[in-house]
Amino acid sequence: MMISKLLTVPLFSLAMTVIAAEQEQTYTDLVPGTGMLDPGNLSELASRGDVRAMNNVGLLWAKGYDGKQSYEEAIRWWKEAARRGYTVSMNNIGLAYANGHGVEVDMKQAFDWWFKSAMLANAWAQNAVGDCYETGEGVARDYVQALTWYRTAAENGDAMAHYNVAALYETGRGVEQDYAEAAAWYREAARDGDAASMRALGRLYREGLGVEKDLVEAYAWHLVADLRFKLQEAGEAALNRQEAKRVAAMLSPAQREQADARLAQLETLTTPPKPEKPLAPNETQI
Repeated sequence: MMISKLLTVPLFSLAMTVIAAEQEQTYTDLVPGTGMLDPGNLSELASRGDVRAMNNVGLLWAKGYDGKQSYEEAIRWWKEAARRGYTVSMNNIGLAYANGHGVEVDMKQAFDWWFKSAMLANAWAQNAVGDCYETGEGVARDYVQALTWYRTAAENGDAMAHYNVAALYETGRGVEQDYAEAAAWYREAARDGDAASMRALGRLYREGLGVEKDLVEAYAWHLVADLRFKLQEAGEAALNRQEAKRVAAMLSPAQREQADARLAQLETLTTPPKPEKPLAPNETQI
């Protein structure tokens, strides 16, 4: 997900002008040619010590620009920004170690970088630290610590953390099993547009776990989840459609009409937040 360093590294041919706010997010799967970055003015901003510009230069190296791509160079830029306290770059270095991009896979190093970022209140990193504690990757497995970090990330606005807290409550790991609490956390994540949480709510309503059993409500949640899954979530989307089909077989025509009406409400409820307005040319944000 994102950025790091200032040295005597070539800057490609930087020619455009806008640095968008959403580019400050931690990178996951970078796809060349999607217009994710406008590289204008990054060279000047980086030379002035702008950590966000350093981060974006690293992202250009990781993503590939003008025929050049190098995770090693990306990490060098990210480390410079991280040295100056930029948490997004710390996240990206952690991802490089987790994925073996430019370095050997090393989950202990990944955890250490995410932990540094998490201690500086980065919500994405706090969720990642929770995930490490849950899975035991890079650190000893500890469900109580996982729940603590997920809760902290959720309080700081990370949508996936809401889902992760819900899943621990549903399965009773690190906390006493509580389906009603799980449903409440899944709803929070669903409001942020998380399709997996919508699918989970469909399951809870279908089985009557933590909520009153309601097949119409279950079907509506499965339907809205189908609208929200991303392309990279095709596998889970397919499972959700299978579950929706099974629930639909148990409904009367009148109940399906009720579910369609409820779907319209849920579409509004689960519309993902709009991205922040891009910054003006020559403007940067730290």
